Amino acid sequence: MKRRLLIYLSCLILALVGISFQGGPVTHLFLRLVLLLPLFSILYIGYVIIFLRIYQKTDGRNMVSGSPTDFYITLQNEGPFSFSALRIQYYSSFSTIMDLPEDVIYELPAGARIQKKTQLLCRYRGEYQVGIKKITVWDPFGFLSFTYRIREPLSAIVAPALIPLAHPDDNELLLADHDSLVNRTEPDITVREYQRGDVMRMIHWKSSAVMQKLMVRERIGEEMRGVGIFMECHRNSDRMEDYLPMENRIVERVLSLAEYYMRQHIPADVLLQKERVVCKPVLDTSGFEDLYNELFHYRFREYCSVQQMLQKAEPTDLSRYRMLIFIVHRWGTEEETLLKEINTSHIPVSIQLQEVSS
Repeated sequence: MKRRLLIYLSCLILALVGISFQGGPVTHLFLRLVLLLPLFSILYIGYVIIFLRIYQKTDGRNMVSGSPTDFYITLQNEGPFSFSALRIQYYSSFSTIMDLPEDVIYELPAGARIQKKTQLLCRYRGEYQVGIKKITVWDPFGFLSFTYRIREPLSAIVAPALIPLAHPDDNELLLADHDSLVNRTEPDITVREYQRGDVMRMIHWKSSAVMQKLMVRERIGEEMRGVGIFMECHRNSDRMEDYLPMENRIVERVLSLAEYYMRQHIPADVLLQKERVVCKPVLDTSGFEDLYNELFHYRFREYCSVQQMLQKAEPTDLSRYRMLIFIVHRWGTEEETLLKEINTSHIPVSIQLQEVSS
């Protein structure tokens, strides 16, 4: 394009020089033609923008991250004149179009259409735009181009991928003993020492007087939960390029852990934050499907944090878990201090930091 632009400028200079030294009808006609070429190019590009139709679709609007789906593109010329040169640019931050490079130049005769079938790969869970992003149009002479965004971009809702964990060695589950998680009842004991958060009505005053310290009645055969999975719900940035990969990692990790415990017949609760802390129990397939649907549409929030979840957590509720797992993108001294204050029962804790490679 630069070479053709230089040729045009050379012709313009030549016409001006010719008029200056020896004007005539031919020289003036040549100058007018040279000056009209940019106007013609602008009108031509406008014509292409008006009569070019772009259609794109997938087999389904709902897709799964990491799994390609069929993708269809149609370029159609609905005008009476040919299109000389078009180039397509795609959304590439969160998705990839297979086998359709951006450097391909398309030409469309009058009334013709180009149809392409390929595959679209979405990398992250969430809702964002995919497919064709911009169109670049050249004039027939090749020295002027214009790039514009398409009027109706394609929006996709991408579901999180489920990555099964084949063995406990694939994660940090070795902190918990499998047998102790499956066997969810405490031994039949009568009393135990008072712990922070125990309700006053459970204090056994006679035993407290004998032991010279507060003792509480323990329910015989009290049901014990298996694993508590805390999911960090904080949106760590305003830029989609920053928060989308991180949220995707957190959601996929939570689903993998929940699905693993379900297969091992170990009850698990996933705790996440909305207006309040919500508990999603996963005891069977139905519970897991409910969790998956929740995380599919879940929106991370700027005001949600692990600190808030810990501050709102009841020690008596946490003490009933055999293990606590925190799926977070950061963990600092404030979170560590809060956890130590709450975890008076010394329940095993696993902190799993989710990092996104640059």
